[in-house]
Amino acid sequence: MIELLFLLLPIAAAYGWYMGHRSAKKDQEDISNKLSRDYVTGVNFLLSNQTEKAVDLFLDMLQKQETENEIEQHSQFEAELTLGNLFRSRGEVDRALRIHQALDRSPNYSFEQKLLAKQQLAKDFMSVGFFDRAESIYILLVDEPEFAEGALQQLAVIYQKTKEWKKAINVAEKLAKIKPNSDNMELAQFYCEFVRTLPSESKENALEILRQALSVSPSCVRASMMLGEKLIEQQDYQSAVNVLEHILEQNPDFVGEALPLLKECYTALNQLEQFELFLIRASQATANASVDLALADLIEQQDSRANAQSKIYQKIGQNPNMFLFHRFIQYQVDDAEEGRAKESLVLLHKMVGERIRQGFDYRCTNCGYQSHKLMWCCPSCRQWEKVKPIRGIENQV
Repeated sequence: MIELLFLLLPIAAAYGWYMGHRSAKKDQEDISNKLSRDYVTGVNFLLSNQTEKAVDLFLDMLQKQETENEIEQHSQFEAELTLGNLFRSRGEVDRALRIHQALDRSPNYSFEQKLLAKQQLAKDFMSVGFFDRAESIYILLVDEPEFAEGALQQLAVIYQKTKEWKKAINVAEKLAKIKPNSDNMELAQFYCEFVRTLPSESKENALEILRQALSVSPSCVRASMMLGEKLIEQQDYQSAVNVLEHILEQNPDFVGEALPLLKECYTALNQLEQFELFLIRASQATANASVDLALADLIEQQDSRANAQSKIYQKIGQNPNMFLFHRFIQYQVDDAEEGRAKESLVLLHKMVGERIRQGFDYRCTNCGYQSHKLMWCCPSCRQWEKVKPIRGIENQV
């Protein structure tokens, strides 16, 4: 309700100006009194949640004023622009379109005012999914310095929705020049999306584009993951190791996602002891259940099961979570003698495992969206690289 009142402030200003400059003539006094009564009636409609009646009344007042030229053009323009936005916010985009199109076509308004009308028109088209019409307007607005940044941002949204990644890269690069950013994550993600559309034979081109993504956004984990995968395809395992291990510095929350690829590389290089050293370093740098479990598996494979169990017990004390607890119970089940104690451990292990299976594997740290698979762009808040592995961001017991 308060927001609606703020949206209608331009109308109040317009009629306030009119009331302050009314003529001494009686007929104009009658008009001003009627306008004042109508405005109060409209506000009362809003306060009593009769929004439909309020908007209709204000629109009727504005249309009458436009015909009678009772208020100055600037106030008239702002009031109608605001009403159009109000219609769009209520989902009545057809009415918003009519108002904003009329403002754009009217010969009574300046070039700058018509640019504002075009901007709102584009928003109307965006709200109903007419991206081609919105795109044509935003392309015009890019040439206007005051509107360029917002227009480029909206064009990036359009091309992301329509999956036109080459165009998305183009506008994101222009936006980066207008508004330099130390972490151009969106641009880097557009490069990654574009690489996914390349044919398999364009390997060298893909490597170049992914390195470009990392140059514009050094913290882009996805670019490192994709670059590592491409290098593995070319059997350049050492280069892949260098890229994938860097994820620990980029964003340790994602390091668990790189472990299968790293193990593949170190196995191919016959350097599993180096993989163990990396896991130890990662375990010391971050509390990540995937790292701790992978380290336990490797210790059991390379050394002994007892040492692996000891490592898990140690990490539970430092970083208590459901995943490590589940593995620890498994060790206890394997060591227990047959009887009621073992049956109880088996039941507990099953219950903890079921709890893990019922949960999600990934969660957006920005909006809380949860998923069973990794999504580089959150479907809810549309933020990039905010959906993270729960094993890397949360302690659970």
